[in-house]
Amino acid sequence: MRVWDSIASQTKPVRVYETPFIADVRLIAEATQKRGGAALYIARDDRHAFMAAAAARFFTPLLEVVNLPAWDCLPYDRVSPSPAVAAQRCAALARLAGRNVGSPPMLVVTTASSAVQRVPPRSHMGVAAFVARVGDAVPQERVRGYLDINGYSRASTVREPGEYSMRGGIVDIFPAGMIEPVRLDFFGDELEAAKYFDPETQRSTIAMTEIVLAPVSEIDFSDDALSRLRKNFLSAFGSPGGDPTYEAARERIRRQGVEQWLPLFYDNLETLFDYLGPKALIGMDPSAAEAASERLAQASEYYDVRKTTASAGGITQHVLPPERLYLTPK
Repeated sequence: MRVWDSIASQTKPVRVYETPFIADVRLIAEATQKRGGAALYIARDDRHAFMAAAAARFFTPLLEVVNLPAWDCLPYDRVSPSPAVAAQRCAALARLAGRNVGSPPMLVVTTASSAVQRVPPRSHMGVAAFVARVGDAVPQERVRGYLDINGYSRASTVREPGEYSMRGGIVDIFPAGMIEPVRLDFFGDELEAAKYFDPETQRSTIAMTEIVLAPVSEIDFSDDALSRLRKNFLSAFGSPGGDPTYEAARERIRRQGVEQWLPLFYDNLETLFDYLGPKALIGMDPSAAEAASERLAQASEYYDVRKTTASAGGITQHVLPPERLYLTPK
């Protein structure tokens, strides 16, 4: 029996010895393909996750491999994750949330820092897509409303994931999970054509019959989400007292760092393991557990610093405790 056949049939935790990095990735990729369902490989950091995903695609070209990066900002930072990372995370979570019993095998590659982050519930990510087909009536205001609510930012020229522009009957969008942006050509409210285009030359390339948009932010500014923000903020902190981040969010303006309030926009958050299901195969880089512990310790430390700074400066800092945003060590 090959080693990955044995791993594919495991139901309890096992330690596999003499498997250096990349060899362990091949084992879990082959085991995932044989076992079916969704599986997870947790790397120690972004560099190793990138190499792991590339190796999995090399050894098992028929296996769907999805990258789920962590936020590229520090815990309790006053800046937001970069648009590219936010878009990639949303695309991966939406892809996972949309799976069903008969879906082909999938290997999710993530980092220790990402694995300990809480995420929006599957009930949100699974239905958050926007679908438009060529020939259908699709009012531009409906498209614009979806983009604004779900984290896209308006730009004069679309070059990065999460950007969009509108010029007359032309709408350019760089959706989450796509390697190229798309150009929508409207005649009135009818979607007359849809094509990929090169962001460097701005020239159209391949025609499409359908476009599927996913959010590019884990926070949406829908009416329901803003209602939950108000309720949860009052419960956690009391009166906003003119908090600039709160006031901006109520006006659907994304102030830097608003992601640190992610729990306030939902009734409850879930974990990556909820998305995978109870029977998922999970493989860990030997250094991943230590890296996860370091991330949780960092979150706790930064939380204490933010709270101390708030007390010393006399300025109220509305920060949520680490267990609201991250898993606990247990």
